[in-house]
Amino acid sequence: MLSLKNISLVSVACVMLLLGACAGQANTSASQPEVENAADINEQAVAQAAAVEVVAAQQTTEPVPSEAPAGMPVNADGETIVARVNSVEILESELNRALARYQSQIEVLDLNALRTDILNSMIEQVLIEQAAAAQNITVSDAEVQAEIDANIQIAGSPEAWQQWLANNLYTEEEFRETLRETLITARMRDIVTQGIHGDVPHVHARHILVATEAEANELLARINNGEDFGALAAAHSSDVTTREQGGDLGWFAQGELLEPYLAEVAFSLEPGQVAGPVATALGFHLIQTLEKADRPIPEEKLPMVAQGQFELWLAGLISQATIEVY
Repeated sequence: MLSLKNISLVSVACVMLLLGACAGQANTSASQPEVENAADINEQAVAQAAAVEVVAAQQTTEPVPSEAPAGMPVNADGETIVARVNSVEILESELNRALARYQSQIEVLDLNALRTDILNSMIEQVLIEQAAAAQNITVSDAEVQAEIDANIQIAGSPEAWQQWLANNLYTEEEFRETLRETLITARMRDIVTQGIHGDVPHVHARHILVATEAEANELLARINNGEDFGALAAAHSSDVTTREQGGDLGWFAQGELLEPYLAEVAFSLEPGQVAGPVATALGFHLIQTLEKADRPIPEEKLPMVAQGQFELWLAGLISQATIEVY
């Protein structure tokens, strides 16, 4: 249940799709299967995030209403605005085009949920590009053209490339813009995550996860009265991945846990200290920091930690931004 994390709504490498790479079916409303191994959860999260991101790069347009819905703002050209991000407008026509392109590739069971996810991704992309502009990070036309030339070569011919664009409901200009956004995102990701190499702060912690705050408080009282944290975790924690080890989460860096706030609490504690209840989407946690040290991140964990760092950075952008969704 509580595992190392790899999440993303932002497509970092979503445009190298090519030639039916997204021909598979997806179900955007299916419930997640229970997984009892933390590594398995991470592998599934990586695969699922990649699948969603790849497909989310490919979308077209449904008919746009001739008049804006009641209460929706419009721009100077009379186009309906669905969101503003630090005064940058996202248009309903752009959202509809993205939504329809997604629908052309996969089976969608919950259109409203998909629409929300796509809009959130568009909002995040605006924030990433604003952050890139603030740091004078740009992508040249020549760089975009080099990527397109490589894609044409993979397609086999200019005619096959044009057919791919048509099949995936892209104009050439739309695909150029998607490539540009992806390259900027990748560049920002590299900047944000450049500090994860070498020795970085780690925490070794353990936790107890229960369903209610009352139960967490009861267990906290027992710990404060001298009962063993590990024994209580083995007896009461609902986290099947850690309870047999007394709730041991192992060593982790910032951005590595599924629940970032829980990691923040662990990093804020001194060895031996216990905190809680900490509410997350999973339930209520008691957490104890066991050790702290600067350690290298294992090579196999670097992509996951990089993704976590990028998501934390993006969450910071969101928290500081002025975002209006209509």
